Amino acid sequence: MLITHNFEQYIVRDIYNSGYRNLKILSSNVSPILVTKMLDEFYDLNLKIYVGMVSQDGISEFTHLAFQHLVKRYVNRLEVYYQITKPGQHSNVYYWESPLNLGLDQKKVFVGSATFTLNGFCHRNEILVEHDGDVEQIFDNLNIIDCTSANISEEIIIHHNKESELIVLYEDEQLDIFSLTKEGELESNYESINIPLTIRGGETPPKSGINWGHNGRNGLRQPTRTGNEAYLPISKQVHRERPHFLPQRREKMLVLTDDGEMFVCKVAQEERKAIETCDNNSILGAYIRQRIGVASGTFIETRDLIRYGRDSVQLTKIHEGLYLLNFATNLTLANCEDHLWDIEDRGTDILQENENMQILIETVFVRVPDLNIDVYGGLICSWNENSKEYLIDSDLIIIKTLGTDDIVYDEGGSSLIVAVSNYCYSVGRESNMNYLESLGCEIIIEN
Repeated sequence: MLITHNFEQYIVRDIYNSGYRNLKILSSNVSPILVTKMLDEFYDLNLKIYVGMVSQDGISEFTHLAFQHLVKRYVNRLEVYYQITKPGQHSNVYYWESPLNLGLDQKKVFVGSATFTLNGFCHRNEILVEHDGDVEQIFDNLNIIDCTSANISEEIIIHHNKESELIVLYEDEQLDIFSLTKEGELESNYESINIPLTIRGGETPPKSGINWGHNGRNGLRQPTRTGNEAYLPISKQVHRERPHFLPQRREKMLVLTDDGEMFVCKVAQEERKAIETCDNNSILGAYIRQRIGVASGTFIETRDLIRYGRDSVQLTKIHEGLYLLNFATNLTLANCEDHLWDIEDRGTDILQENENMQILIETVFVRVPDLNIDVYGGLICSWNENSKEYLIDSDLIIIKTLGTDDIVYDEGGSSLIVAVSNYCYSVGRESNMNYLESLGCEIIIEN
């Protein structure tokens, strides 16, 4: 039997549906994404994975950590091993062991060029053939180490190079998924939707969406919930304008994030109005809270999203069943002042006061880790004898050493970015405006 397409159907689904459950795979390279997809779709499938070229090529940190995570997640269903002696194994063997308890005594074996990766199974021109010989000796002769071994780093090279499996061959071009957010290709080449994390009026939802596990703005959790339960809301307009963008209800979808995480999600609820993580609907909420820097289980306020610098996520369809979730903050020194104005009550404390003048400092400030500074807005107020009160004379920018009360610079009447530029010049630091405007920052809201 010669197979040149639909490998998932012929190599996995058909054999599984006929009663086989235990699949051993030797492949030069293996995709954790494809492993996740198979184990989620075939509930009784047991996989033993042998990655053949690790001794020769090493393995990326992304893939290695993904395998370790998956072995724990699919305990008793997944084992992953690396070949550790050179020159490695470039063979690709799919070996269904005999399920004697089901009365089937014939082993199923397929060999060929198709690796157990997205590219090998879905995008490249590959070939597999059914083989009736004995392949057990191939697996027996491997020199392997368990991916969860404590001394794994002594046996293999774990590198930080770009993960080749995330460079997907798609419509005759190479697509580096994670670089899309930086190169501006998403909007022009791939279908995307923007999913707001707030409701009408700009507030976070009181007990739905990212706050699904809560019972209103009082911070109380729903009984028996963790507080991390969450889903991404999908509007009717999305389905009306893009009816084939998302899978059908309950169908699985693999979601990669711009920071290298990976989730198995499904479309849920009536009218397909939600996306949630499959294993546990708290996974997504925990991820969002960790990303924006609030405690696990916390009710997410609008100001938490403002401080982070983003109140929506972008979901891009790479191909059927594979999506990229972009939640990268776009908060930089070039645009942080716009975000500050979205905070209705920035609050002030008295920094200095005498009989003639009062200096106020805001309780909201901008943290710039690359410059090791915190940048505050302030106000200079003069005493007015007629009204018997302090009146505002001018704005003030106050710069402190990061995380301290040590004031290192102040300047009146300037924008934040100009004051930072002048501060850098005064201390002999790089002050090129393009460089400063590109610096990432964080808005800190003091209680």
